Amino acid sequence: MPTYEWTAANDGYRSPRSPWRRVQIVIGLGVLACLCVFAVRYMTGAPGDGTPVLDTTSYKTNVDCQVNTVGSQGTVTINGTITGDAPSYTVTVDVLDAASQQRIGGQTFEVRDTTTFGGTTPAQAPIGPAGIECKITKVGPAH
Repeated sequence: MPTYEWTAANDGYRSPRSPWRRVQIVIGLGVLACLCVFAVRYMTGAPGDGTPVLDTTSYKTNVDCQVNTVGSQGTVTINGTITGDAPSYTVTVDVLDAASQQRIGGQTFEVRDTTTFGGTTPAQAPIGPAGIECKITKVGPAH
C-alpha cells in the first residue's frame, strides 16, 4: 500500500508560522499599550479610582482655641491664620475633647482677601479635665 508523505518544507517564499508567535505579538502589543496609558496618566496627573488627589496649592496654617463653659453650655473661640499661594481658602476646624479625642464642635471658615479666620462656635459640655484640642481637618479652595 502506498504511503503519502506530506511535508511543510520551507520553499523559500515564506517560513511556516507558529501559532505561538501570533500570541506573543498580541500580548506584547497589549503590554505596550498598557504601559503607554500608565505613562500618559502619570505625566498628566490624572487620578484613578480611589486615588487621593492632592491640591496643587501650598499653604501654612495655625489655629488656637479657647473654651468657655457655663453649666452645661460651652462655647469655643477659634482664631487661626493661613498663608499660601491661593487667593482664598475654605478651612474646617474640629474641636476635640483632648482626653477622649471625641468631636465636640467645629466650624468651617471662608477665608478671602485675608490671612486670618476666627469665630465662636457652640461645643458640647461638659469639657473633660484635659481640656480641648483644635485641629484643622480640611483645607480647600473657597467656592
